[in-house]
Amino acid sequence: MRVMIDTNIIISAALFPNGFVSKALYKAMQPPFQPVISDYIVDEVHRKFQEKFPNKVTELEAFFYTALPAFSLIATSQNIKETESLIRDPKDRPILRAALEIGADLFLTGDKDFLDSSITDPRIISVKDFLAL
Repeated sequence: MRVMIDTNIIISAALFPNGFVSKALYKAMQPPFQPVISDYIVDEVHRKFQEKFPNKVTELEAFFYTALPAFSLIATSQNIKETESLIRDPKDRPILRAALEIGADLFLTGDKDFLDSSITDPRIISVKDFLAL
């Protein structure tokens, strides 16, 4: 089961390696799940850390060094999908596009724009609901 991991999940897991979100990410990295991340998300995580947590970039690099090999890393397509318009924030649309392109079964996020959307494919799931699976 392919699980697209959102930016906020990576940021929380990198900042709080023993936290609730990290537990969900660890679960997503175990069979039967196959974690997927897009190049857009990796770039966005780096940008967010530079802006908001510049003194934590070393922790991010350590996180990526250990965790990224477990992920399937995919390129984000430039081909806009009609479903993207269901996401309010245009910055989030390439993330949905990547999930659609690879046929993700689940999209793990804490982002209200995704969680409150009417998108059903892929299934958008919160950390709490994912841990309850």
